[in-house]
Amino acid sequence: MLIRQPIRNTDSIREAKPRVFDALIDGDEVYLEVKNAKQREIIRLTDVLRQVEAAKRSAKPTNK
Repeated sequence: MLIRQPIRNTDSIREAKPRVFDALIDGDEVYLEVKNAKQREIIRLTDVLRQVEAAKRSAKPTNK
């Protein structure tokens, strides 16, 4: 069973917290659905996290 959970910016100062994307949960699989204008892009959460971790590693200063 697929569950769609809106993800909102809870740090926003707006009274109605803006929706950023939807999390699509299908058992153990989680996808993120981002809407740009009339298009939707769906990406696995694991792919997003892998790319974020890689960016964090490349941003760390090297010990020389």
